[in-house]
Amino acid sequence: MAGVPVTASLLLSTAGAYVAVRDLTGRHVGPLARAAGVEAGRPADEDAPLVPDVALVVEKGRHPFPSTGMTPVTRGVWTSEGSVVLDSVGGSGFAQTWYPSAGRLQVRTRWSPGPLEQGAAGLRSRFDALRAQVLLHYPALWWAASRGWAPLHVSVLELDGVVVMLAGPGGVGKSTLVAQALASGARATCDNVAVSDGETAAGLREPLRLAVADGGPSSGARTTHGRRELRWDGQVPALRPDLVVVVRRGGAGPRVHETDPELAARALVAGTYAAGELRRFWTLSAVVGLATGTGPVHPDVAGVARRLTGRLPCLELELGTSPGASLHTLLGPHLDRARRQESTR
Repeated sequence: MAGVPVTASLLLSTAGAYVAVRDLTGRHVGPLARAAGVEAGRPADEDAPLVPDVALVVEKGRHPFPSTGMTPVTRGVWTSEGSVVLDSVGGSGFAQTWYPSAGRLQVRTRWSPGPLEQGAAGLRSRFDALRAQVLLHYPALWWAASRGWAPLHVSVLELDGVVVMLAGPGGVGKSTLVAQALASGARATCDNVAVSDGETAAGLREPLRLAVADGGPSSGARTTHGRRELRWDGQVPALRPDLVVVVRRGGAGPRVHETDPELAARALVAGTYAAGELRRFWTLSAVVGLATGTGPVHPDVAGVARRLTGRLPCLELELGTSPGASLHTLLGPHLDRARRQESTR
C-alpha cells in the first residue's frame, strides 16, 4: 500500500504525520475517532495529502497473521524482509503486521483475542484506551521516532504569542490549566502527549481528559482515573516552545520561580516514563525497531529533553491543592519577558 492513495475512514494529522485509518470492519472507526477527538466519516484535516505517512488498515479476519518461515524475534514477534508480525500487541488482543517502506509505514490489524484478552475487552474504558493506543497512537509515535523525534508527556499551548511546554507527571493539574486557557481563546498542539526533536513539538491528537472533581465535564465518554473526555477546538499540528514550565502540586498556594535546566529535563523525562499512556509503547518500539532495522530501538527522550531545556528558559510552577488562577495570570511576567527575548533575536 505504501505510495498508493488510501480511501480512509479517518484521516488526520497527529504526532507530526498524516495518518489514514481504513476500518474494513466498521466497528472501530467510531471509537478511534473519539480517541482522536475528531468526527468519524470525514477528514479531520482538509489539506491532508492523498498518500498518508502512516496507513492503518483494520481487517475483518480474526486469525493471527501467518508467521511460518519468518525469523523469531521474541515471544509472539517474527520478522521477514523488513516487516514484522506481532501477536496481541501490548496484551490488547489485536494482531498486527508492520511494514515500513519507501518513507511510509503500513500497519495491518486483526482482532484475534485469546480468552484473557476477550475477557479484558469487557472493561470498556480500559479497552477503549488500549485500542486507541495500539490501532492509532503508537504507530504514529513510532513513525515519528523513526525520524528522530521522541515522545514526551507534556502539554504545549500558546499564550499571547508565547508557546509554553508544561511538564510533569500525570495528575498534577496540567489538563485543567490547558482547559482554562483554551476556554479563554488559547490554542494548543496537545494536552497530553507530543513528539519533539528538541526544537518543535507536534501534538498527538486526543480529546481533553478532565476529572469531574476538578471542574471537568459531567458528560462525555468515561476514561481512566475518574476522568471524562472532552473534544476541543484550537488544536494545531505543531508549535515551537519558548518556555518550559514544570508543574508540581503542593504548598499553600501557587508559586512560580526559575529552575535549573537539568532539573527541568529530569522532570520531562520522568513524566514521560511515568505516563501510563506510554507504558506499552517502549516494548513495542524496541521489538519493531529491532525486527525491521528501521529507526531507534529506543527514542532519545533524554536527549530531546536536554535540547529543549538547554535552549529555553525553565520555570517551576507550584500549584495549590485545588485549581486557582489561570495559567495566563500565573505566568504573566514570564510571558512578557519571553516576548521581549524573542523580539531581540
